[in-house]
Amino acid sequence: MKSRFAITLIAIAVLSISAVAQEMTAEDWSKRGEDELFNNSSFEGALQAFDKAVELDSTNATLWLHKAQVHEFMGDRSMAVEAYHEALNLTDEDLQENQDDADAWWNRGVILDSLDRQTEAKEAREKAVQVYNQTLVSNPEDGETWFKMAEVLVSLNRKEEAIEAYEKSIEMNSSKAGMAAISISHLLAEAGKYDEALVASDRALNLTSPDNIQDRKLVLDIKGNILMEEAKRPKEALQAFDEALKLDPEDKTSLMYKAYILNDLKRYNESIEVYQKVIELDSNESNAWIGNGDALNATGRKGEALEAYRSALAIIELDIQENPEDSRALERKGKALYKMGEYEEAIDAFDRSIDVSPPSFAISSASYFAWVGRGDAMLKLGRNEEALEAYRQAIELYPLNGDAWYGKGAALQALGKRIEGDWAFQMAEMLGYRE
Repeated sequence: MKSRFAITLIAIAVLSISAVAQEMTAEDWSKRGEDELFNNSSFEGALQAFDKAVELDSTNATLWLHKAQVHEFMGDRSMAVEAYHEALNLTDEDLQENQDDADAWWNRGVILDSLDRQTEAKEAREKAVQVYNQTLVSNPEDGETWFKMAEVLVSLNRKEEAIEAYEKSIEMNSSKAGMAAISISHLLAEAGKYDEALVASDRALNLTSPDNIQDRKLVLDIKGNILMEEAKRPKEALQAFDEALKLDPEDKTSLMYKAYILNDLKRYNESIEVYQKVIELDSNESNAWIGNGDALNATGRKGEALEAYRSALAIIELDIQENPEDSRALERKGKALYKMGEYEEAIDAFDRSIDVSPPSFAISSASYFAWVGRGDAMLKLGRNEEALEAYRQAIELYPLNGDAWYGKGAALQALGKRIEGDWAFQMAEMLGYRE
């Protein structure tokens, strides 16, 4: 969720940074960056902090990697790629000095993956596993290394082995035991083992200190998502997000989830109230304006809904002015225009998003969503063959999302292919699609 600040507030922030910079280390700025990113949902604040960290320690590859990832989150792929290359050069220098630096091999895998060099990325991660294994042979009770091993195994898609390594991390009373349990919960949910995943999420709460608000919120958000998306138990999901909001009543992520569920439960007026609270916290949160518009539409308040979509569009246009190649902002523009019934203009925005979107592996990629949006707009205009092709493109990029399969079914039926359409609808339902 991207925040935007008034000019005067930016000036105050810059002055504050100047005043305390001499007292803070690169590690302090890195921690502040993580706090801005995960607790405040502020990409700008995170980037500012990581920039300061890099200034103080320009040879630290991990800091450059964090900086690259924030640029990626913000949709600035070109700046991200520059920072990834800097991180890669520094990591290679570290490995020239010490070929047994498992953390550096792991970082190298993350960086190469982000640069679409998957074969080399896999080799680097396999090397990290090999070195971590050597450490664990000599010290099998090293819970911290078991956790790192698990993280790398996840990135190699060796998920069963990863769960075993996370369990070892918990067994050895690692400082990361709570995060290990959170990760187990997530992996079990991905495997379709929802009841086990929910048990694991409760275990994660027990292993996470009551003082660790950030991790406890993360557990509750994961639990809520499992209940909402996979287990199809929205009322219990709502309870999980309410628990998260007791920890932090102004957490925008939990508020957005809550508003979404209330809308799904057709409790539209309550949904509007929650979306409006998000907007009060951050008036430039375009997704909240769009969600608010949807809930207003559902209550028949068409005029207010249109104004909400227009507000979202104005915010998105400012993002695009800052970065004309922000594929996610362009996709959101298409979505807002689609909601407003401006289908031709929506298609133009979706096409532009597809054109500038980095490959699907990248954090900032919006190509899947843009293809689905393009299909939806084409369908509204009766351009059914083009709609079908758009949905096919979306499914090729991500075969497990129900939206594209449902759209494909609608396009096939519009083309008179009822049997094929019914099959696509069944796939959408199996994948959890809900209108």
